[in-house]
Amino acid sequence: MADNTKYSEKPELKTISNSNGLSVTIMDWGATIISIKVPVYGEAKPREVLLGVSNPEQWSTQSCYFNATIGRFANRIADNSFEIDGKAYHLKSNDRHTLHGGVEGFDKRRFTLVKQSENSLTYELVSNDGDMGFPGNYTLRVTYTVTAENSLLVEYLGSCDQKCWSCITNHAYFNLNGKNSSALNHTVWFDSTEYLPCDADSIPTGEVRKVRGSAFDFNSAPKTVGQDFMRDEQMELALGYDHPFIITGDHLKPFAKVASDDGSVKMELYTDYPAFQFYSGNYIYSPDPAKQIVARDDGKVYQAQSALCFEPEFYPDCPHLPQFADRNPMVTPEAPLSRFICYKFKL
Repeated sequence: MADNTKYSEKPELKTISNSNGLSVTIMDWGATIISIKVPVYGEAKPREVLLGVSNPEQWSTQSCYFNATIGRFANRIADNSFEIDGKAYHLKSNDRHTLHGGVEGFDKRRFTLVKQSENSLTYELVSNDGDMGFPGNYTLRVTYTVTAENSLLVEYLGSCDQKCWSCITNHAYFNLNGKNSSALNHTVWFDSTEYLPCDADSIPTGEVRKVRGSAFDFNSAPKTVGQDFMRDEQMELALGYDHPFIITGDHLKPFAKVASDDGSVKMELYTDYPAFQFYSGNYIYSPDPAKQIVARDDGKVYQAQSALCFEPEFYPDCPHLPQFADRNPMVTPEAPLSRFICYKFKL
């Protein structure tokens, strides 16, 4: 369980970098990526490509999971429950369905820095048996490495002394323009020919749907996020893109390619997860002034669709989707979770 310290109070920040000028700053609360700064040709200062708040302690006031490590289970589990070997487990949530690990997920925990070097940081978190309703004593290690090839490599190793559903990801919010702006003019391409339709609660229906010819087709050719925005009934339910895409290729190939509005910053994403959630930042803006998030660059409130998220993961609600069991393995004492995400910048 989390300690009694206020979430994000007195955060400890560490920065890693490479010789090309790519730098990444990590906060121990949530093992959160505070900043990714990318050198851009013709610009005097490296460009910030992540959304963020002006003061790290303000992370506690935002509810968007900005750039945090998500666990014990990323995305949704329907009805706050699942079964393992006939035993029912009930999860602690403040909604009908569990989102991102429950009411107090890993994004709200202080991780311990256990190893560091000039270009790498490793954090650890211990989640006890029964934490948020999940079974088993679970230990997660998250390693961030800035490589010479201008990548941020994120590696997860999660071990548990019981069978447990687990999916760890990072909820990075990217705006490659480097300023508070809409991300709908970013150009993207996905190595994905299928996606999972969801119901009104964003729970997969179990159907696998082809993207070709639909608003979800980012595979046939690159296109802007806004080109077909809100041109599908699925987007009407989610106020935009907020859907799982099934990755077609293997981990040696990028599952997504993203470019800023003017093409000056390009990013490729890699993973060995079988799917990723593409989220167009539909709920970044809140009409409640107390929940509005002020951008660190211009002091103005972030609006909806001001960033894009590409969250590698297992299929959402996979405990209730046995037909896809071969793609969504459970963590066991003999088989830990071992997955990676890589964000590669084309400088």
